[in-house]
Amino acid sequence: MQVTYKNNTYPLGKKDRFIESEAPAIRMNMINNETKVIGLMAPAVQVMISLNDISKYSSKIDKIINSTKRKVYAYIVTCSQMEQIEDAVEKFAIDKSFISNEFKDFSLKFGVNIDDTMIANSIFIIDKEGLIKYKEIPSDLDDDFNIEQFDLSLNEVLNFKAKGHSHENWMGV
Repeated sequence: MQVTYKNNTYPLGKKDRFIESEAPAIRMNMINNETKVIGLMAPAVQVMISLNDISKYSSKIDKIINSTKRKVYAYIVTCSQMEQIEDAVEKFAIDKSFISNEFKDFSLKFGVNIDDTMIANSIFIIDKEGLIKYKEIPSDLDDDFNIEQFDLSLNEVLNFKAKGHSHENWMGV
């Protein structure tokens, strides 16, 4: 896969993550100096948002994240400078324990690495079992996310009820 930015085309990192595949585990330092392991199984649905430029974090994305924040761990990974990150934190009241600008390991493991200074914009939704349920990587860094599809997919993952077996099904009746 590749992305375009200012009329230049960049191939993405070698890893390509697929829907229904297992998400990788990544140890990350957040901007509040807390270390977290993200990905794999978790007690809540995880949303991984990578942004080449933190200013792409919009009020629409923020509204979706805030409407589900009791059920979702939303992580933002960016290569933006701290000053820009601080502006976004203040503007949207983002919890600093969910933002990291140490993007290299994340970008390589999720297949969104452009180079040592840039990351592709992406959204991954990972269910509690650690499976990737939604993936979006716009083909141009200037393109916006499909917010409606992201919202719909997140709600589907949050409201999914695993079907157990009924006694009749188990007995073959």
